[in-house]
Amino acid sequence: MNRKALALVLAVVAMAGCTLNRSDLRKDSFLARIGGGGGQVIAPKRCALRVAILSRPIRDDALNNVLWSVADEQAITPEVQHALEVNGLRMGLIAGELPAAVEAILNATGPNRIEPSHFEFPDGEHAMISLAESTPEVSLLLNQDGRASGKPYKDASGWFRLSANYEGASGVKLRFVPEIHHGPVQRSFGALQGNGSYSPKEFVQKEGQQEDSLRDLAASVVVQPGQAVVIGCKPESTRSLGSYLFTKTEANSDRLLQRVLLVWASRGGLGQNPNGTPSLVPVEPPK
Repeated sequence: MNRKALALVLAVVAMAGCTLNRSDLRKDSFLARIGGGGGQVIAPKRCALRVAILSRPIRDDALNNVLWSVADEQAITPEVQHALEVNGLRMGLIAGELPAAVEAILNATGPNRIEPSHFEFPDGEHAMISLAESTPEVSLLLNQDGRASGKPYKDASGWFRLSANYEGASGVKLRFVPEIHHGPVQRSFGALQGNGSYSPKEFVQKEGQQEDSLRDLAASVVVQPGQAVVIGCKPESTRSLGSYLFTKTEANSDRLLQRVLLVWASRGGLGQNPNGTPSLVPVEPPK
């Protein structure tokens, strides 16, 4: 092909390219195949949690009996269920609405009003749930690996480390790990993760107490839309981890209170809808 013919072909192709508009894009093009329609962007995975702590006098019927009558404790594996039980803890999964007596506590007004906490973070991250306020000294009877032993703590507070991951088509897998933070506040230096194997390490100063993570008592459960996890204690198990985390003395009184933790989870965040199905956001194809 001589130079004049080649120039003519290129001119025709260029003119054809300039006349293409968005409706001329092939439906089986690469951009059209992303998400099944026009070019689309999938939002990052995020988990949304709603957390409420209900409190009533010790052995109150609503929290000690009624709530647990609708909780499926078999949703927890037998091994974990036993480990929790011998440490004065109990855990279950509730599907559907809460009993009316429990709803009344959750939706109380005035001085008994409960303000649920809301957490939203990337899939795989965690939140810290505070349960037992700092106390100068406490001695707990912990049952680990089939052996019971007393353990004293100073300046101790009780927590649950709660992590969340996507599971299946619509579920969120929650993992609860009880922790005791204790002792004096100490300063330490930790390395930040670099972008690559050869990136220079950066260090950051951290302040905090010693953290005893009771991983042998970690419990996982998959939550579907409309379900809630409930965690509480066996109030008769005094000095246990359960009574430490879920009972407390009422302010300005010597009355003992019993508490339960309720957690709802869903797939949420920017670009996603409440039922957990990712929303795909269309973008204009390039000209």
